[in-house]
Amino acid sequence: MAGVAGPMLRGRDRAGIRFLLGLLAGETTAGLLLAVPAYLLSEAVQAIPLAARLWTLAAVCALFGVADLTNRTPHVWRQVPQMLIHRLQPGVLGVAWGFDLGLLFTTQKVVSLIWVAIVASVLLQPTLAAGVVVGVAVLTGLVVIGGSMAYKPGRTSRPGAALRRVRQLSGSAMLLLAVLTVAQAWQG
Repeated sequence: MAGVAGPMLRGRDRAGIRFLLGLLAGETTAGLLLAVPAYLLSEAVQAIPLAARLWTLAAVCALFGVADLTNRTPHVWRQVPQMLIHRLQPGVLGVAWGFDLGLLFTTQKVVSLIWVAIVASVLLQPTLAAGVVVGVAVLTGLVVIGGSMAYKPGRTSRPGAALRRVRQLSGSAMLLLAVLTVAQAWQG
């Protein structure tokens, strides 16, 4: 994504800004769309006893934590449609790609913390569930915007090593959350 917006920002400032604003608008729209089912699902699971929801959350944290630690973050092996670059104007392209990214389930993910945050909010608090889904979508857009603004073509780096470190931190954090959730479930 930064490889598309970065050159736009350097070559045609307005095009890059329109792309990034469209991206944020698309992400926000998709997040708002997903907030409704997240809220409704969360309302439905409130009928399950809290202890059972906490044990479920602990298991989810542990599974996703192990997935990240073993560099197996679950996601769809798909990116936003590249063919749209040549078919759409920058602002519309940003909206289309932002909406796709904001759906959260349709593109690649770096870490599983996204899934744990959504599952935790759905299991524990309906209002929070809607907010977390929108927040994750918007935060994803802001990270892409930040990466696009900092993009420097030709810079050599080893993104694979950095991704592994980020996944290790994410996995460790989720395992810690699993232990803390087990402690809370045990007390309840």
